[in-house]
Amino acid sequence: MYFPVGWPKVLNIPQLGHCSIRQVICNRDKILFAILTDDCLSVWFCKPCVPIVIHRRACESIEDIGMNELVEWRPDSSMLVVATSGGYLLLYKLGVVAEQKGLYEQVDSPHPNLRRDSAELFIKEVIPPLHLTLDEEVGIEGGITSMVCIRDELMLATTRGHVLRYRWDGSQNRDYCLDLRRVPFCIDQQVSKAIPILESNTYIVDIEYSPLVGGFAVVLNDGRAAFLTAASLRFDPNQVQGIWAQNIEDATCASVNHKYRLIAFGRKNSQAVVYCIDESTGGLEVSHHIVLSSKDYPGSPGHVQGIRWTPDGCAMAVSWEQGGLSLWSTFGALLMCTLGWDYGLHVDLVRYNPLHIRSMEWSAEGYQLWMVKRQPDHDPGGNSSLDCVIQLEFVKSALTVNPCMSHQSHLYLQGEDRMYVNLGDNLTKVYHERPRDQLSSLYGSDDMFRDVGNLIVTSMLTGSKQWTVVPIPSAYSGTNWPIRYTAIDSEGQNLAVAGRTGLAHYSMLSRKWKLFGNETQEKDFVVTGGLLWWRDHVVMGCYSILENRDEIRIYPRDTRLDNMFVKMARVSAQVLLLNTLRDRLITFCANGQISIYSLSMKENHSLGGVEVGILQSVDISALCVHPACVVSVTLTTLRTETGRHASKEVESIMLNVSGRLLMVQREQNCREGDDNSDGNVFQSYTCAPPTVLASRVENVWVPRKSRREKPHLTESLWLFCGAHGMMVWLPLFPRDGDKSHSFMSKRIMLPFHLRIYPLAILFEDAILLGAENDTTLYTSDSNSPFSLPFCVLERTSQVYLHQILRQLIRRNLGFHAWEIARSCTSLPYFPHSLELLLHEVLEEEATSKEPIPDALLPSVIEFIQEFPVYLQTVVQCARKTEIALWPYLFSAAGKPKDLFQECLARKQLDTAASYLIILQNLEPSSVSRQYATLLLDAALDHCKWELSKDLVRFLRAIDPNDVESPRASFILPSKYGVNPQTPPISPNEEDLSLVLGTMQVSRGRSYSTTTSPKVQQIESGAPSVTGHHRDALRSTSSSGECSKSVPLRRKKSVPTGRGDTREPSGSAEEFFIDVILQRHARRLLSAHRLTDLGHFAAHLDFHLVAWLGRERDRAARVDDFVAALKQLHSDFMWPYPVLCHPVSYYLQWKNSASGSSPSSPTIEDRMKSLTVDVVSPDANGRSRVGDSGYMSYAGGQRETVHSSAVPAPAVAGSSHYTASVSMTSEFRSSSIVEAQLMPHLLQADESSMMSEESSFWGDEREQYMPDASENRWSDVPSTLVLEQLSQELANKGSPKSEVKLRYLLQLFMEASCLEWALLISILLQDAMAVFRTTNAARSSDHSVEAILRLKDGLVALCHWSGTECLGYKPFTVAIQNEVAVLNKLLSSKQQQQQNTLSSSSSPRLSRSRRTSSNQDGGNQSSNGQMAFGSSNLSTVECDGRLPEGTASQDRPSIGSKNTDETDIGFEGNLGNGSDRISERNGADEMRDQTVMEAAREQAIESTGCAIS
Repeated sequence: MYFPVGWPKVLNIPQLGHCSIRQVICNRDKILFAILTDDCLSVWFCKPCVPIVIHRRACESIEDIGMNELVEWRPDSSMLVVATSGGYLLLYKLGVVAEQKGLYEQVDSPHPNLRRDSAELFIKEVIPPLHLTLDEEVGIEGGITSMVCIRDELMLATTRGHVLRYRWDGSQNRDYCLDLRRVPFCIDQQVSKAIPILESNTYIVDIEYSPLVGGFAVVLNDGRAAFLTAASLRFDPNQVQGIWAQNIEDATCASVNHKYRLIAFGRKNSQAVVYCIDESTGGLEVSHHIVLSSKDYPGSPGHVQGIRWTPDGCAMAVSWEQGGLSLWSTFGALLMCTLGWDYGLHVDLVRYNPLHIRSMEWSAEGYQLWMVKRQPDHDPGGNSSLDCVIQLEFVKSALTVNPCMSHQSHLYLQGEDRMYVNLGDNLTKVYHERPRDQLSSLYGSDDMFRDVGNLIVTSMLTGSKQWTVVPIPSAYSGTNWPIRYTAIDSEGQNLAVAGRTGLAHYSMLSRKWKLFGNETQEKDFVVTGGLLWWRDHVVMGCYSILENRDEIRIYPRDTRLDNMFVKMARVSAQVLLLNTLRDRLITFCANGQISIYSLSMKENHSLGGVEVGILQSVDISALCVHPACVVSVTLTTLRTETGRHASKEVESIMLNVSGRLLMVQREQNCREGDDNSDGNVFQSYTCAPPTVLASRVENVWVPRKSRREKPHLTESLWLFCGAHGMMVWLPLFPRDGDKSHSFMSKRIMLPFHLRIYPLAILFEDAILLGAENDTTLYTSDSNSPFSLPFCVLERTSQVYLHQILRQLIRRNLGFHAWEIARSCTSLPYFPHSLELLLHEVLEEEATSKEPIPDALLPSVIEFIQEFPVYLQTVVQCARKTEIALWPYLFSAAGKPKDLFQECLARKQLDTAASYLIILQNLEPSSVSRQYATLLLDAALDHCKWELSKDLVRFLRAIDPNDVESPRASFILPSKYGVNPQTPPISPNEEDLSLVLGTMQVSRGRSYSTTTSPKVQQIESGAPSVTGHHRDALRSTSSSGECSKSVPLRRKKSVPTGRGDTREPSGSAEEFFIDVILQRHARRLLSAHRLTDLGHFAAHLDFHLVAWLGRERDRAARVDDFVAALKQLHSDFMWPYPVLCHPVSYYLQWKNSASGSSPSSPTIEDRMKSLTVDVVSPDANGRSRVGDSGYMSYAGGQRETVHSSAVPAPAVAGSSHYTASVSMTSEFRSSSIVEAQLMPHLLQADESSMMSEESSFWGDEREQYMPDASENRWSDVPSTLVLEQLSQELANKGSPKSEVKLRYLLQLFMEASCLEWALLISILLQDAMAVFRTTNAARSSDHSVEAILRLKDGLVALCHWSGTECLGYKPFTVAIQNEVAVLNKLLSSKQQQQQNTLSSSSSPRLSRSRRTSSNQDGGNQSSNGQMAFGSSNLSTVECDGRLPEGTASQDRPSIGSKNTDETDIGFEGNLGNGSDRISERNGADEMRDQTVMEAAREQAIESTGCAIS
């Protein structure tokens, strides 16, 4: 309600000397304040804060009658009275010097450069010149302990037990003086026997008077507290009666709240107790206690020094003797406490508190708190007499003086010269595009506004803690301080303020203020009864000084502020409160009358005039002691009996009278025979007797309108009751058609506690908005005025939905709780609300030390089960609580195993992963491993790659020795009734080692008893390989046949006896994980889901190349090429090609091109131009190209093809490429070199920027390429080429998809999966890649069936392009020659098989020659030139093409033995043909083999290159 801001200001008091400051006190209208010191009295002006007059007493006077002690203002501010320590009253007269205009007159310098141009630099207030004169000195019998004014008299409490009444002329009113020994005291006013005070030396030390409470609050010197009242306000001594404040024996001070009729007593135990008057008995009833919690301050700050209520009675300041200040709301909610402020490291708050306050006083409207700060005697600074006056600035909620702002959902605070607005916290609508498959059901084909409904509206919580500070212009605040009323409209775009006179309003959009152009009109009226916005008009209750009457004024927003546009309605008395509901205006006046008006806009009025008509007047003077006790008046549609679909009924009146909330229901009556169709002329209203809804109410919030979607939240009444928490008056709608519970009440009051002070409520969003105070220390210098902390303001919020649900479930109203929760499921924080509900109940019940007879947790669990987020709510709550509470939670929620399986059934995989963490802590590792495996399968099926990656890491992190060990990480309390499951433990060496932490490294001991020697042989892996193949060993070292013999129950893989340097990755657990991954990869590839396969391999570090090599004839085979190509288009969102010319155009162009240049080089000719450039290895003998994992074969007996460092898209489609090939011989000692393939077609710096045309047009690219020696950039490209390039770019997919496709093409080529490589090449329309694919089929690794599938697929694609997809026709025309190539290769393979079968009966002593392959990034060489170093051998040209009619099985084989995955065969064409080769006998073959081995050894010695 009240919040401090900024630094406390230190007031510089002139001529203070070494005197201590006794008191600071304001006059009644808070314009002047007086400061009393030991020897002087000074009067100051409040705004600006400047001294006016000072009166210092003579030293002789101080010695005679004592120092100043107390000071009090006369109600009309014409006199002051000072009480001295010697028992004297000093009466001062305060007058105005008539000859002088004003003090602090500001005169500008004659120099123009020194003149003040801004109006803010001038003091606009006229500071009156006052003179202070001592009028009279009056001696009092006994010492004066306290003073208080009662009307035009002064009441003094003395040490002799008397309460004396003095007039302001110094005379005593003896007839009305009180003697405590003659005043009867009792506990209430109904007791017939009252006993006076019999103890001697009992007197009053503090006295406060309130006419609204009807008496005096007194504190006696013995610690007792009482209330003095009488039948009349004249307080005849014979009628005065004392009412004891019960259960208080240590009172120190008293203070009275007039509006709420409360009496607060401070106590010596640092607490305070607040009493109210019991209406029935007249006694004092405890309203609430003011107690600091241990969270706010763990110790005791001493007894209460003083209590001061704000002028509006909405807050109370409390100070303590040992220092410190706190601020509390009317009914005991803590707003601020300085005991928690940061004063720096040098301050010990227990020994010395910087805020040691002796006296306090609130300024006008409560914007400042004046405090007399004393330096205690044990001040470490040594300045024991250095007192000062400090001023702490405050901002407050508009609800304190303008309660009609409770309708607005915007949070804003008002200060004396600025406003703090926060509009950020709300639910923002988010629009999503509706899926296309939902549009057909929503709209017909003839709907022309189809895009309007193509949106799904959801909500998202957006919050901002930043305040928008709107300064009030000095042109208005300079002469109208203080600001009294502020208002904001429902949209939060317009503000209005009203000060001492007039008003001004501000637009948040234009950021401009509107003030009265005629300042006289501004000064002619005073806003007295509230301020609000109705549509685009400002409505206020005001008093016209010019006409001396009270009225309602309505000013339009869009016109200038002028009386010519105003609408006035005269009222009978001063307006105190205003409020609106739709087009109804309700006012409460000082005569106790409530009036209800109708507001409407005039038709055909250019200025938008407003019509005001009165509907009803109600006299409520009988409901309140005084009109000032009415805190708020509200017009609402809420009623005690409300139907679910109730029609628009007559509004009810809600009254807050001194904290008691009353409801007055109105009824509409129509007289017989009257026609009320024209309006409200013939309608009359009656009021039902008032109903008390609640007590101790500070603020009331009523929703502006009801929503059918959320009837409970938008038809509820919200009350804040201070220390008693929040209360909501909730409607209970019966079920449709249910008449069995007609006796039940239709509304219920639910209480719950908050952690914030609510200032605004978002009804539909279930959020409370508030503010809180925080401090920042800028300097630790105690002598600096900035040594006190800087106060900042922060916005807070709290979700309240779970509080309502909990209270309803506790009262067995689960159906209503379900209805409310169901209406809020669209809120983004609805799952969080359910989690808070479960968490609070769990914490309360599970940590209870006493048995719980009626536990709420099972009901809460049953309630949450009604919502889809049940599983998520339970596991998130469990993960945020202690493990010791889990058994109690899952005893009600169900076993974690069952919940996990339910998550799998519902496909809530992320939630299931959270349950896996629960199972890891509650179950043995074998159970968590089993469920993790199930979850991994499900995650892979649903393409949850990140989750799958985490699960694989989780499975590999499980210690095999910990598989069977039970979990006992929590203690089961006996109250839960859960039997602990503790299997028998047989300690062994491993358990002891685990406890002692000695199993961090594996020991080189013998094999485990659970591992067979066969498994050990498998685990030891293949013979030693090079270091960069170890990562690939895991997925390739074990075949499917070997996996069947691996027992999965073994403890742990142990090292072999010899030095084993490999990583421990060959265990059965890891093999089992690899089997799962390989099975899923096989499933993806069989379904033609290459995109998912790529993501799968990238996230899970799956080595695709080695696996694809094994799956080449199984999962990687393609049976339907057309369907696979269509699937590729769909997966990669690759557009189908479109023809820009007829098909005949391409056919003619193809024929003419091939006929005109018969000598154009073919692909085979160009591949002959590639040479092998041998690069020496580095110093360590390793290749400079690192192992990439997914491109490498594993195993020491296979060729290893490394990828190029050049990115795939740049390599695969360009004519200038560099491939890095590493070839290993059959000898283990041979070194590895890099052979870089570079074409001679282009120079390195002449790589074509338009190289993609080669991939599209294949062989015909040479037509547009002149000789390399010429400058090709000087030639202008033909129109045909430009059209082809533009069309190609238009038919291509996204660059990201192309990168993925070329990357996959490279992997499939490395793995010799030619069918997929052909499909991707055709999709990319890369002719070179197609030629490389068909050329790679020459390898002996590919069977006849594989080549047949490749040829049939290519034929099917050509046919499909000619019938269904003509966009592919130009490309298939360009590559149709490859069908003939595959036919020749197929016949060659078939003949080779026949020769092999015929030769199997008569084996020959020959060895097959091993073929080598050069592949990298989609670039592959099929032929090369190599000179052997033998003198008796001629240079042999190895051509990758088989001569026609030549069978490969008739050729002699040179080199090492054949392998499984040889890609391309380098076959030598030795001699003149196949006839000569077939006629060789065995001796010739032995001789040739010997010669070739000698040539190989010589080549190794000369170049270091291993040639196979």
